Order: sequence, then C-alpha cells, then structure tokens
Amino acid sequence: MKLQAITNPIRKIVFKGAEAAKTAPAVPVAKTTAEKVEKIGNGLNQPTKDEFVKEEKPFELPKDVEFKKPVLATKEKPYCQFDQNKVDLFVNAKEKAIPALTKMLNEAETEEDKTEGLFIANQMIAAGTKGMDKMYYGTFSKFNEDRSPNVQSMLSGVYRRILVPDAFGPLVKMLVTNIMVPPKDAPFDPNESIGGAILEHIKAPEIHPL
Repeated sequence: MKLQAITNPIRKIVFKGAEAAKTAPAVPVAKTTAEKVEKIGNGLNQPTKDEFVKEEKPFELPKDVEFKKPVLATKEKPYCQFDQNKVDLFVNAKEKAIPALTKMLNEAETEEDKTEGLFIANQMIAAGTKGMDKMYYGTFSKFNEDRSPNVQSMLSGVYRRILVPDAFGPLVKMLVTNIMVPPKDAPFDPNESIGGAILEHIKAPEIHPL
C-alpha cells in the first residue's frame, strides 16, 4: 500500500475563543485600578474619620458652672475649704489637667487662688497623676518665698510628695525664716508641714541632702 503525500497541508489553525479575544477592545489596567481606588476613596465600605481618629480635647473647667470660692483657714476654723466638685474635675482628669493647673498657678495672684491651686496639686499627686514633679521649675518654685502660712503648708505638702531634690534648700530656708520672723496672726503653725517635708527629703534614699 502506498502512502500518498498530503497535498493540502494545514497552514493555519484559528480558535474561535482566541479570535474573539483578539477582536475585543483592550481595557487599560491602570484605568481600572484608578477607578477602584477612586471608589474606595469616596467612602465605599470605608470607616469615617471619627471611627479611627479620635482627637482628645484639652481639659478645661465647664464655663456654665459657678464654683464656690476658697475659704482660708482662721483661728476659729484652722483649715481651708475648697469646692470639692472643682477639685474632683482636676483629679479625675489626671495628666490631661496638668496644663490647666499650670496656667491656674502661674496666673494666681491672691492668697486664696494660690492656696487652692496648690491644694489641687496635692490631691492630683496623691491620686497618682504622673509628671507633677516637672512642675517644680517655673511653677511650684514661684511660691518658695511666699510668707502665707496657707501657701507654705500646701507647698510643703506638694514637695513632700514629689521629692524634687532642688526643693530641699527652699524648705530649709522657709523653716529658718519662720523661726526668726514668725508669721503674724497665723491660724496654725506652718512649720509642722515644712518640717515634715524636710524630713521626707532626708529619708529619701535617692536624694541624700545631708
């Protein structure tokens, strides 16, 4: 049997699917990607800004509340009185209230305002507010020369808690000055508080002032 040669060889094979793909218009990839990004950017299934960015407002006292004015100690009542609601606002705000307290003390001019600010500082420190020791320079130290028994007692309480080494010298000077020139008409003896603060500095192992 003779094998006959193929006289019509297959020159071209065309698949319908490939031909259709060839004739179909090309879709730019970059344009499609850009459209997707634009849709996402327009908020499609995306959280709003408030859902992932929460900006905390600085602490400030409510302006629609009238607080009681501080009452200083007298011989009949040898203790100061303050608006506890106002004190609690500072104490509960903790570190966020430090700028407001700093402003309050730096602007304090009367004995009442100074005493109230230092009392609030005492309460904030006792509640565990961090960073209060940094207020010594430029804020607490402004009252080192104050002759008010109320201010001296509150300031000594602050120094007794923050134990800043630089506060030891001013405390000693405050005590010596009061011994040499006792405060007039003092409703209590501020030297008890001053002496207690000095003792705490001496006992503190990280200070060793003597």
